[in-house]
Amino acid sequence: MKVHTIQCLNGSKMADCTETPEGIRLILRVKGEASPYFSGSLDRMLICSLGKPWIDEPVRLLNPRVDSDSSAIRLSGFIMKFAVTLELTFDKNHLLNVKADWTNHNGELLADAAVGLIFELEARGGEKITIPHMIYNNNPSSDPERVVPKLGDNEGFICEEHRLPIPCVNAEWTEGEGAGFLSLFSIPTFTETKDGAVHYGALGVLRQSGRSSLAATSGTVLFNGQKDIYYVGKSKTAQYSGGYLNVDAGRTLSKRYALDWGKLTRSGWGFREIVRKGWQLFEPTGAKPWTMDDIVRLKTNAMDDRWRSADGASGYVKFNDSNAFGKLNRLPFHFLYGWTGQCLKLAWCDARIGFQSRDEERISRCEQAVGFYLNGSATCVPGLRSCSYELESRTWGYFTMKGEPVVSSRAYGETISDLADIVELFREQGREVPGEWLNALREAADFFMAGTLPSGIYPMGWLKDGAPNDEMVTGAGIPCVIAAAKAYKVTGERKFLIHAEAVLERYYDLHARTFERPFARSTLDARCEDKEAGMYYFLAAYELFVLTGDGRYEEWAEVAADWLLTYVFVWNPEYDRDAPLHHRHFNAVGWPGVSVQNHHLDVFFPCYEFWRFGQMTGKTEYATIGKLMAEAMGQGICASPGEWGFTVVGEQGEGFYQTHYHDRGNSNVWNPSWVIALVLSGALRLQGEKEYR
Repeated sequence: MKVHTIQCLNGSKMADCTETPEGIRLILRVKGEASPYFSGSLDRMLICSLGKPWIDEPVRLLNPRVDSDSSAIRLSGFIMKFAVTLELTFDKNHLLNVKADWTNHNGELLADAAVGLIFELEARGGEKITIPHMIYNNNPSSDPERVVPKLGDNEGFICEEHRLPIPCVNAEWTEGEGAGFLSLFSIPTFTETKDGAVHYGALGVLRQSGRSSLAATSGTVLFNGQKDIYYVGKSKTAQYSGGYLNVDAGRTLSKRYALDWGKLTRSGWGFREIVRKGWQLFEPTGAKPWTMDDIVRLKTNAMDDRWRSADGASGYVKFNDSNAFGKLNRLPFHFLYGWTGQCLKLAWCDARIGFQSRDEERISRCEQAVGFYLNGSATCVPGLRSCSYELESRTWGYFTMKGEPVVSSRAYGETISDLADIVELFREQGREVPGEWLNALREAADFFMAGTLPSGIYPMGWLKDGAPNDEMVTGAGIPCVIAAAKAYKVTGERKFLIHAEAVLERYYDLHARTFERPFARSTLDARCEDKEAGMYYFLAAYELFVLTGDGRYEEWAEVAADWLLTYVFVWNPEYDRDAPLHHRHFNAVGWPGVSVQNHHLDVFFPCYEFWRFGQMTGKTEYATIGKLMAEAMGQGICASPGEWGFTVVGEQGEGFYQTHYHDRGNSNVWNPSWVIALVLSGALRLQGEKEYR
């Protein structure tokens, strides 16, 4: 037996290539540890097919040869009509780079080609697979009646690289006393046809008899076991033939990958390795089209267009009709509190700007919006309030779940948190806070204390009589934890803090301790694993850390931050030459996706809190990321009438399509008021920080 070995710069990781009469084997290990993290035969690592549908069975490398020196291992041979070479080297981040070249040595065109690498995992206990934005422990909270990415015993999921914020698939496992992981990164490169169409590779997992293989292809895809199927919209799939390549004689398909492996300090937290190494590997640089002052100016104009005050009603409408395309939503004009409306968050923004500019009219608008909400939204249950107000009919309304009117815990928690922020803002400015504001805050916090499920968390919503509408375990109600914590901050009543701490610990036990059940079901129209559930868990832990200084909450906020970052793009996909996002030089770096169901980009993210968390803890990477994201999200804002499809300056669409979800390379003009509120509130907070400036 002949062994070729290379090691990373600090000597901790090693890659062995063994030559035996039985064949060539790749072994990935850590110095001083007996068990390898991967051991596989080269005969089981390469796939190659010509024709449709593509074949995912491994193909044997003929006439194999291994060469090595102190820094690289090179393997070569032939498969079908390709000459294949693999070069293995360690990089500065201690990742094993794999450069794969497939050269057509046949002398004629090879049509409908598909090639790639697979890394078959051993059957180990406690396996969890993470594919950023797509699969989190097989998406256990997703609605079985909806189509989302899944891994079955004999199925798999492989998707286009531009669908992945971090192009990586991670497997972690528990075995005996230890926990380990193996990650396969792809370094995206594209080819372009003469007519400007862009082609990327694909990445995912193959499954056979319950065993997983990390897989990378030259572009062919697999959706829940079905070849040449891709996901094109909410719960919708379609045929996809764009993954195949026609390879001219003499042409070489070159692709680079990176492998990472090692021990885990905590079972279930393997996704953190994706984030840590992903940001090192890709060294992201985001766009900065505007300063924070510019973003505030533009978004303020959009907010002003949403203000309505008539017939005793005051607030900010969720949709307007001021753009050339009119009002997109078919519902009558309405105020929506929380979720996609964020009426009181806009009121906070108005007051914040008013205090800064000494504009009493803006401060008065905030007071009017809060007063109208508190005076009209009460129900027969103390502390429980309606969710929306329709201007034309002058009626208060609710969300609908399972055919019944419901107060959404997510939206109500957001709204009461915003009320607390408004109280705090007025106090900071030396303004008298109306007693009814404080009474409403206490009433709501008291309701939250009484409104938990037997599991110790909040339901997705409450019926009009205050009873929970469902007892399912979800992350939807986490904003109520934030509201309770802020109620303590404003009132000083310790019972609210004690409650917030107890409930957050239950969410930690149910979601974040092991991630058997990842954060899910906060995005009210998705019913699956989603960014926003993790976002509010981060914000709740962050808020408690700010209030108490307890290191537990720092750790909980940090792990939630890393989970959130699996949704954030660290690279910038290229678009077809005729695509609007290509012409506008849109850069996806720093933009987050939404959920395992909704595969587009939006601006819903706690950029300011990321920045401040990094500043407070000295973990400056989070401050750097928060700043990068806040600045990147200035893209897509209309700066003059006609830009990005809008007439109103400051408008911004809800969806940007970096992948084959709806219309790749385009963006929409769907403009609910949350798109103003989230960006403007974060920009105002960053604008006020000396350290940021």
